[in-house]
Amino acid sequence: MKHSNAYCPSPARFSSQPQPRVCGGNQPLSLASASALFVAALALGACSDEATVVDQGAGGTASTTPEDPTPEDPATEQPETPAQPSNPAIMVVGQLVGPEGSFNTYVGLFPEMPTGEVGFENFREFGNANAFANAGYVFVEQDGVMQRFSVDENLQLVDGPRFSWTDFGIASINASYTVFVSAERAYTFAPELNVVIVWSPEEMIYIGTLPMEMPARPAGMETFAYDGVKVGDKVIWNVFSGNWDSITPYPSVTLAVADANSDAPVRFIEDDRCLPGGPARVDADGSYKVHAGAYFGYFLTYGAPEGRTCILSFDPVTETFNPDYLVDYQSLMGSYVSEPLFYVGGDDYIARAWDPAVPFPENPDEFFGNAAFQPLLVNPVTGASTPYPDLAGFQSIDGTTRIVDGVSYYQLSETGYVENGNTDVVELHPDGVVPRFHLNGFMIGLERVR
Repeated sequence: MKHSNAYCPSPARFSSQPQPRVCGGNQPLSLASASALFVAALALGACSDEATVVDQGAGGTASTTPEDPTPEDPATEQPETPAQPSNPAIMVVGQLVGPEGSFNTYVGLFPEMPTGEVGFENFREFGNANAFANAGYVFVEQDGVMQRFSVDENLQLVDGPRFSWTDFGIASINASYTVFVSAERAYTFAPELNVVIVWSPEEMIYIGTLPMEMPARPAGMETFAYDGVKVGDKVIWNVFSGNWDSITPYPSVTLAVADANSDAPVRFIEDDRCLPGGPARVDADGSYKVHAGAYFGYFLTYGAPEGRTCILSFDPVTETFNPDYLVDYQSLMGSYVSEPLFYVGGDDYIARAWDPAVPFPENPDEFFGNAAFQPLLVNPVTGASTPYPDLAGFQSIDGTTRIVDGVSYYQLSETGYVENGNTDVVELHPDGVVPRFHLNGFMIGLERVR
């Protein structure tokens, strides 16, 4: 199976050529294997004093009581956290693609949005890692270890406390599914364990778990989540399931919803009006807009005999989809096939929609990265759709728009996500792009730290 990964949760790894989906080390999971990983990996230890791990191996069912995490060795005491300065800091996270699918990740800090040529010489180097900003800190997850860094007045990373998921009795998981709810509470969505892990960014300790029961899926379907987001007092992940061999999607948009301030179980809410496969964003009115695009339209073009692609609206307060809201891709863009919609500002988005005059290739491997994807500026509120020539001829690197101080940033690449590739980071505006900086490599994160 080969397919593009440009709909992966960010941070994502993209290529101009179809390939197995790999997003920051996140592998799609079959729901059948998820429960097996769960029973072997985690005691729901924060819920009781005598939590139990159930091992359902070939020899039958047994239960054991896990030991507490090993206390810190005084010789390897966690570094003290220095007082945080107040000067501005913006984090740029870059990445280089190495031979045979290897990655190096680089984290750098700037007093303002950089311009011109940006090199990684003064960045902190990591391996294949994810990086996040929260409450004035930088968090880097690599090889199952989450470490918090302070940012000093010279905009350098200062080593801080860390933990390994295995400290909590948890096998290494996909931390790119992490949502920072507050300075004291972070959620890591772990579908392979059937829980959301709750931990403290301030104390860097494990708090507990939110139980969840992943919805049943047909055999052979793989499941992953897009980036989670806090909306009011809820945290939402958009979950996709599909069989890449038969090109069969699960025929409903599925959201996982958790309470931001309580340990209530996770709820799963579905809507079968459109096919899943696309990111989501929170509008100014607090609604959660899901771009249900059937993964570029790929699953509708080559798999599902019926269905459509669209934008749906979810109300986090009532935890229901708005039955009266549906923006049909075909009506909006003239095609049901589009890459993710990139937020520009106001009600405007950038779309790369399939030119309806071009027939779909018979070989699915020729679908992704095809020149028939043409850039448009679209407005789902007014229904307007016009060409956006500033993106023409460039390849998609990102599955999301990064918004800093109200401005949307996007990557344009002539090379695609390949070894020795490069990218230009630009501002998106309704009347065109404004160049900001160039990377000999790629950007996988852009956030204001303070």
